[in-house]
Amino acid sequence: MQQKQANHVVRGIVCAAAGGICWGFSGTCAQLLTSGLDIPVSWITCVRLLAAAAIFLAICIIKDRRNLLAVFRDRESLVQIAGFALLGVLLTQMSYLTTISYTNAGTGTVLERLGLLVIMAYVCIRVRRLPKLREFIGLVLAIGGTFLIATKGHFDSLAIPPEALFWGGMSAIALAFYTLLPVKVLKKWGSLIVTGLAMLIGGVVATAFVRPWTIPVAVDGEVLLVLGLMTAIGTVAAYILYLQGITDAGPVRAGLVGCVEPVSATLISAVWLHTPVAPVDIVGVVMIIAMVFLVTDRGNDAEGKEEEYGGARGDVPLFEGRASMLGYYSARKAVHADYRRIMTLLDEGHRSLKEIGVVEGFKKYPSARRVMRSIDEGSCYVVADDENIIEMFAIEMNGDPHYKLALDGQWLVEGVGGEPVYAALHWVNVAPEARECGVGSFILGSAERIARETGKESICADIYPGNEPMRNMLLKHGYLECGSIRIKDYLEREKQRAVFEKIL
Repeated sequence: MQQKQANHVVRGIVCAAAGGICWGFSGTCAQLLTSGLDIPVSWITCVRLLAAAAIFLAICIIKDRRNLLAVFRDRESLVQIAGFALLGVLLTQMSYLTTISYTNAGTGTVLERLGLLVIMAYVCIRVRRLPKLREFIGLVLAIGGTFLIATKGHFDSLAIPPEALFWGGMSAIALAFYTLLPVKVLKKWGSLIVTGLAMLIGGVVATAFVRPWTIPVAVDGEVLLVLGLMTAIGTVAAYILYLQGITDAGPVRAGLVGCVEPVSATLISAVWLHTPVAPVDIVGVVMIIAMVFLVTDRGNDAEGKEEEYGGARGDVPLFEGRASMLGYYSARKAVHADYRRIMTLLDEGHRSLKEIGVVEGFKKYPSARRVMRSIDEGSCYVVADDENIIEMFAIEMNGDPHYKLALDGQWLVEGVGGEPVYAALHWVNVAPEARECGVGSFILGSAERIARETGKESICADIYPGNEPMRNMLLKHGYLECGSIRIKDYLEREKQRAVFEKIL
């Protein structure tokens, strides 16, 4: 596992570097469009985002349609993607290009890359540590090399107007947002889906404000060619690769390695636009290349306890997230052949409860006989593909007789304590390798759909009071805690359960 994580960090650094190179190409295209062909920045931003969104979503529909639909059931992820779209994607492009319009591309790059300081400071505060020596030296090399390339070594070139200073500061903050905001959602859904939806949201919002159709632009073959290259290489490829770098290598390393952008911009401009390269440019390039090798060295990081925002958590597929496995699974009624796997999942669930401090007692629930009866009755379900079962749950359409006991609280729907106008959700157990992949949302959505199709008014569940992970999941998905009941076992020992209900 440690070797896989180390390999993924290297993969992330390569992806972040490739993304920076593509961004450098994009900057050259932007320079040609704005300066050479006199195309407004606002028009380029709208067309670029919408065109890239169309490409991304087309790829997702062909390659990952189920997960693209599944993400719309994950409200928390959608909120994070929307924030990334507005504060990361859209704000980064608008602020950076606006800074350039007041100064030049070099100064704009220097100001934007100051966002590395924000990123490193936030990560160190979040994980409560000081910057590592490699990170600090890498930061100095990254900013120093970028500064040399951008200013040609003339320190007075940063005498800029207040508007440029304001938008340059915004571009630095936007770079931090862009790098930090999608960390969690990228690990879950992958760079294809996250970037496609973010581009769509950002493009729609930008278009609504800018109204590019009102801007007179002479679109000819040269404009279409450059804009097409800028979209395909400088947007689609750049964003996918850089965000994959964040997923694998973490935001600090990806942010530092992203400083190859001015290196690639310098080289591409020299070859394509015949921009002269000075000796100070070469020094800056060498500094940034040294930084890449420096942050690539993981030292003993893989041997210690992995820190938050460190990247490479698990064997995540390239350009996909941990939720990608759900695209190949569906919920179905359990059959007798599933019995052994179901009992294994239940045993793993008991171990997980013990790990979080829940004491179940000697006799575990449900018994083997109760599980087999549930299979026979058709109330036990599994989440599986053709071969593997990653989760099981039961949904009782006739309710749970224990819910007729005295309730220290109040049910949401009258009849929960009497006639079964509700469905009872039980035995939610997920295989360890499938946890934190969105399976919980998939389970609750499936159970609610089954209960709704049979005409139930609500769905109820009970948990041990100390089962905080399940409590948090139920509350996040719209369940309300209604109180508690006390259940007696065959030895007259009482066990307390917290009960929840959601109106369908």
